[in-house]
Formats: sequence, C-alpha cells, structure tokens
Amino acid sequence: MSIARSAPLRSAISNGLKAQQARTFSTAKAAGSINVAAADDGAPTSTITVAVKAGPRYEAVPGAAHVLKDFLFKSTDKRSALRLIRETELNGGVLSTSLTKEHLLLTAEFLRGDEDYFVEILGDVLSRSKFARHEFEEEVVPQVQAEYGQAFASPEIIGYDSLLQTAYRQRGLGSSLFASPVTPVSYKTVVDYAKQVFSKNNIAVLGSGIEAGKLSELVSKNFADVSASGSVPSTASKYFGGEQRVAFAAPHGSEGGRASFGHFFVGYEGAGLNDAKSAAEFSVLRSLLGGESSVKWSKGLSPLSQISESVAGAKAEAFNLTFSDSGIFGAYISAPHAAIQEAASKAAQAIKEVAGGIKEEDVQKAIAKAKFESAAALESRSYSHQAAGGQLLDGGKISTLEESFSALDAVKASGLSSIAEKLLKSKPTTVAVGDLHKLPYADECL
Repeated sequence: MSIARSAPLRSAISNGLKAQQARTFSTAKAAGSINVAAADDGAPTSTITVAVKAGPRYEAVPGAAHVLKDFLFKSTDKRSALRLIRETELNGGVLSTSLTKEHLLLTAEFLRGDEDYFVEILGDVLSRSKFARHEFEEEVVPQVQAEYGQAFASPEIIGYDSLLQTAYRQRGLGSSLFASPVTPVSYKTVVDYAKQVFSKNNIAVLGSGIEAGKLSELVSKNFADVSASGSVPSTASKYFGGEQRVAFAAPHGSEGGRASFGHFFVGYEGAGLNDAKSAAEFSVLRSLLGGESSVKWSKGLSPLSQISESVAGAKAEAFNLTFSDSGIFGAYISAPHAAIQEAASKAAQAIKEVAGGIKEEDVQKAIAKAKFESAAALESRSYSHQAAGGQLLDGGKISTLEESFSALDAVKASGLSSIAEKLLKSKPTTVAVGDLHKLPYADECL
C-alpha cells in the first residue's frame, strides 16, 4: 500500500471508530437480572430484539426451534393475532422472528417514541402466548412446510445445512435449522419447548435508537411475568468430520444460473468465539483466501477467485462459520459437473499453500479487508443485535469494534500458516450436492 493511500485509510478507520462509539452498546440489568444492552444512535427509528438461547442446538426434538419461530406473534391472552397485526400496522411497526444455530430472535422495528407499546408486545409474547392449536394447524404447519420447501430448493442452503449436520453428527450445532417432514414436530413438543426456553435467565434484550436506562425500565415493567428460570441443556460441541453426498436437480422454473451446476463444500475444524485469538486469525484467513471480487467487472486477485480464471464456469469462496465454542472453516465451490473436481482440488491446494508460508504484505491486505467486513456488518442492526445478544447470553460482555480491530491487527503471517497447517490436520467435512453420478468423492479432491 502506498503512503499516499495509507494516510486517508488510517483517517477513515479512525473516523469509523469514532462513529462506532455512538453505536456502542451500553449494558444494564432489568428486574429479574435480564441482560439489557442498547445503543442510542440518534436515528428516527428504533429496533428492539429479544435474543433467546433457543436455537436448534438446544432442542431435544429435531425441528422444534424452527416451528417455535413460526408460532410467535400469534394470539396472546391480551390480543388476538388480528388485533396484534392491526395495532402494529397502525403504529407503523414491523414484527419478525429469525433463527440461528444457537439463538431465536424476536424483533420489533418502529418509530422512535413508540417503545412502550412494542416492549409490551415482546413481553406479552414471551409470557402470555396462547399457542392456540388451530393456529398451529392452520397457519404454523403450512408456513414451516413452505419454508422447508423453499430452503431445500437451494443447493447452497442444502450444502451448508448438510455440512454442519455431517461435521457434528446431527447433534447440537449439527441440528438442522429446518423442521423436516421426516421428523414431524407435534403441537405438544413445541409448546413444551417454549415453556422451557422462555425464562429470564435465558434471554437478553438489545436495543438501537433507545437509551439503555429507558429500555431497562421498560423491560422490568413488561417482562415481569416471564418465567424466572428455565433449564436449557447444553453440552460442549464436538467436531467429527465426514463425507456426505446429496442428490439434487434444479427445480422447474429455477432462475439461478448455478442451480444446475455441481456444488462441493469442504470444511475443517475452525475456532469458536470463545477463542478470540484464533477467531481473529480465521477471520483474516477467510479474507486472504477470498473468492469474491472487490472491484466491479473483475473476478478478483485472491487465491480462490483465481480458480474462475483457470476453470471455466467455476466459482469458489472461503467461508468461516463461527459459533460460541466451535467453528468450521473451508471453501464452497460451484462449477459445471465436469469441472467440479478440478475446481475443488484447486481450492484445497490454496489452503495448503497458505500452510507453506505467506507474504506479510498479503496478510496486511487481508487484515484491512477483515476490518472492513467487521465494520460493515455492524452497520446492520439485525447483525449487531444477533452478535451482541449471543455475547450477552454466553459471557455477559459485548466486545467493541475497536477491540475487534486490535485482535485483527495482532494477526501475523506465521500465525496464519500455523492455523492453516492445523486445519489440514483435522478430519475434513465434505458435502457434494448435484448429480451424484458425476460428482467426485472427497478423496478425489483433497
């Protein structure tokens, strides 16, 4: 990097850190010891998210978390589902739910000043949802089935879901995000799961566009009837690795040009968020290997982006999936079936080359890219709430962007080579999705 460009970049990073301070979460405790954090960024809209330790990792019955996600914001003891919809629309708000491997997220977005109503709604849903059987049968089940069908029409979603199921043997982090028709979820199962996970010791409340003190006060008032404590079983994640092959053909009407291609995923044991040093190194390694372009009309200069230059129709991208105590690092490759073996072999070779040594200049470029990706992600309220909620639930402390930057700055070329070498010593997890008669096996690519 030239001196002429480095000074403006340093200034931009400095300004970005100053701007981030305005969005830094301030933490507080609500009555019942509920963890609360908020960042008042001065925006005209507010967002409040309840993060619940209720992802598939903690479910006893496969699919319970997915069904529970779709069973929320229905009828409660105080409001019918219709009334809830009408009142929310009259206030110009939006209610939504989402799911990660470890957390269930309930989110309310609204105009600043309407927080009293929407915090009440969130507390009402957690403590007074009716879970009416007719809503389960008429609305929830069809929605779950539709989401499952939509997800498994995508080879990319199939691949990542199968990758984690294979790596962790369908237990804990290996539990699917989607309720499969092969293992139907009963009405009683999902109601029991809700009673188990909706407790004050199992939730965290995040806010943007609102002061932490104000949010804590509202949570104390409106979450008083939430169960005091619950029991969510949790065991340490254990990575196994393995090979999976999934037959897939592009559905009728598929518009995705790559849906008819072959898809190959290769992953190795990475690091969890509880290992800050390794997590930073894997973040930089992902940026180093890349695969995506930073400039329009260019395929990029990173090792994985170069695969598209040498293998016609191929595309490869590095991924770094991190969870509280474990992670998977690797590459996702898509290409015409006849070229998938060559492309996958080149992706595996790119990781091996990092283990053999890397230039410090390349490391600095990767660190700069990793910083940008970290800062850009935190500009999204949904992502920042998801990340902060997980940190509150798992450790009680939310890291700042400045702390993340410091960890990235500490990454060295020798460290990247070491973790790449360590990756290759772990048992790989591979998933092939497409025409199984044409797709290669793991030992033909690695």
